[in-house]
Amino acid sequence: MENHSSFIDPSLSGRQTAPQRPRKRAQVARACDECRMRRTKCDNKVPCSKCSIKGLNCSNSGVPKASTLSEARDEIALLKQRVQQLEAQIHRQRTDVVNLPTPTNSSPSGSQDAHYTVADPIPPTDFKRFPGGIQFRAARSPNDAWFGPSSSYFFVQRLSAYLNMKLSQSFPAHQLLPVSAKENKLLDRPVNGGDEGVEDFLRQPMSLAQGTSTPGVYLSLVQEEYFINFFWQTHHTSLFPIIDEAHFKKHYQSLWVTGGTERKPSALVDIIIAMCMQYYLSTLPSESQGILVEGKDAMVAGRWHYWRGQTWLTYELESPSISTLQCHLLCSIYLCGGSFHNRMENSVSLAVRTAFTLGLHLDPPSNMPERDREMRRRLWWAVYLMDSKAGMKLGRPFMLNDSYVMPCLPSDSLETAAISGSTFAPIGDNATWLSFNLYQTTLYMAVRAAYTSFYDGILHLQHDQSIWDDPSILQASAEALAQHTQRLQQWVNSVPDPLKSKRRNNGTPFSTDGTSISIEQFAPVWLQRQRLLLELTYHHLSVNFYRPIISFVTRLPPGSLVEEMALRCAKHAIMLSKITQQVLAETSILDGWHEAYYCQWNSAMTLIGFLIVYPHTSLASEARAAIDLALSVFDNFGAKFAIARNASKIVRDLCEKIDILARTNQLQHVSTTEFTPDLMEATSDLPHDILIDQSFVSNPMFENIYPHEQIDVSDFNFFDVAVDIDFWNDLDTLWPENDALAHNHVSV
Repeated sequence: MENHSSFIDPSLSGRQTAPQRPRKRAQVARACDECRMRRTKCDNKVPCSKCSIKGLNCSNSGVPKASTLSEARDEIALLKQRVQQLEAQIHRQRTDVVNLPTPTNSSPSGSQDAHYTVADPIPPTDFKRFPGGIQFRAARSPNDAWFGPSSSYFFVQRLSAYLNMKLSQSFPAHQLLPVSAKENKLLDRPVNGGDEGVEDFLRQPMSLAQGTSTPGVYLSLVQEEYFINFFWQTHHTSLFPIIDEAHFKKHYQSLWVTGGTERKPSALVDIIIAMCMQYYLSTLPSESQGILVEGKDAMVAGRWHYWRGQTWLTYELESPSISTLQCHLLCSIYLCGGSFHNRMENSVSLAVRTAFTLGLHLDPPSNMPERDREMRRRLWWAVYLMDSKAGMKLGRPFMLNDSYVMPCLPSDSLETAAISGSTFAPIGDNATWLSFNLYQTTLYMAVRAAYTSFYDGILHLQHDQSIWDDPSILQASAEALAQHTQRLQQWVNSVPDPLKSKRRNNGTPFSTDGTSISIEQFAPVWLQRQRLLLELTYHHLSVNFYRPIISFVTRLPPGSLVEEMALRCAKHAIMLSKITQQVLAETSILDGWHEAYYCQWNSAMTLIGFLIVYPHTSLASEARAAIDLALSVFDNFGAKFAIARNASKIVRDLCEKIDILARTNQLQHVSTTEFTPDLMEATSDLPHDILIDQSFVSNPMFENIYPHEQIDVSDFNFFDVAVDIDFWNDLDTLWPENDALAHNHVSV
């Protein structure tokens, strides 16, 4: 056989002598889900090669699988946490869908997003709830509006509900609110009398009309100058200093045209004039207010200038300026003085949005002149103050969020006052005319922080019932209020002495010790007004803060913390009434000041509710005397504007009933058979021969009067029933219906 080994390449001999081994397949601990389902080979790539080629979702994530019990437990814990996060996210999405308005042209069944329909509208625990409120018709509104629990409207509604329970009838609560003697539509626009447009309205002459004014009543330039000068001594120093006086006067002079007989339009000038007309004419008796009121209430004096300024403001909506913001803030003051509270809140909301548009929520840059920096800060904190006032007064959510960092507080130093544009002398202790604005702002900051903390905490406890339904929740509410008492006292301690009105008989300023105010004889009027308004504001905000603790439903034992907080509320209301009545009787500092009237009305109604709930306390007689002082205040204001006269009538009618209740309380523990000479003399004008039987006690009407008490005839005091029924039948001015209620159940 022929040998071919000589033809083999020596370089290849090694390969033939070592045969090649087959490559070992990569080992896979566990195939991915797709490969297992398809019974195909898988690899360890992430994702695996087969899923990558076919574009499938591979389950290989690269995360090591749990191989021990401890690792499995850790993985389960992580999965549970992730499930909770996803559930919270779903709750948030559902809540957002609930709050979205429903499109008018949408159909629930035909929408592609129908699977977002909310099945469980209960909000998640990490969301705040709005406090429960009421739908209430305010004095100047024909429609219902929503008011929260901190508002006087809410308190009046609770008071009215209690009276209706006593009367077994339905009486509208809004009739317990004072209204003007005129129609509600007092803030009417000027009548053009034809097809004239806005431009024709704005071109109307700015002169005082004689006789009946069809288009409106406007002032001459000389008269405008009078009211503008009035502004610097009143609103400029006693509200918030948001206008540079020197710059404004130069601006006003630049508006004069045609030889000084007319001026160019200015929304800021118009609203300042309207404010000062409203205030000044409210200091005059009604018969002396003349043509500027034009037969209407002084609280809407200057409305023609107000509407003209509003018309000009519409041209600035797209490009607002500092002047635009100043107008919105001053408009809110004017509307509040006229008792247009919903319009006032709308004006505040415009101020908030304008402030954000102008970037005032950021602290001014350091390269800006110090004069402008301080003005921007004062403007921002004026917006904050008005937002706080509107929110707490109406019980509605604030428009500014406290969780953000805000600009620095404005300065009240001597250097800042010197460049402010106004020339007022320092008042001592490094305090200036700007100090009032600073401490008024910090007061609202302190009260707002306590207010927010209180209502957020109570909402957490309430669940689906009010704080007055459950004694334990009412007690917790009192404890929450007590925690914030120190916060208010710290503010009082921070106020410098030049801003405190001294008290007679060594009394303490900003206290409820009952001492009278000592008016400094030679202090400027603007400083005296600042001192008084700062203390009145403190008492007013304290009354509002403590008032929710007064419950007409749940009664806790005497001496409880609930009663202590109610007494604190009443003390502030009493002190406010004493100060206001004294100042109006001895000086003219608060004459016509609408804010003083509203504070007094708020305190008077609070004291009425307090006396109904706590007639046996040692403070009852003092509270009753304070209501008489409030009536004196209403009489003083009532000589100038009608709404105060109406307030006086409402309070007087309620006082007659309170006096009868007070006499009832004196007979509370007297037996029906014990007739002493003193008792007969004290009750000589009451019907003593009332016949009481079991059918009367078991009557359903009786359950309405005493819904939470088990009544026993043997322990029953028939004098209480006699006076009580006479009390509610005598509500002839407020509730003329059902005047025979008592005769259906009682034989006399």
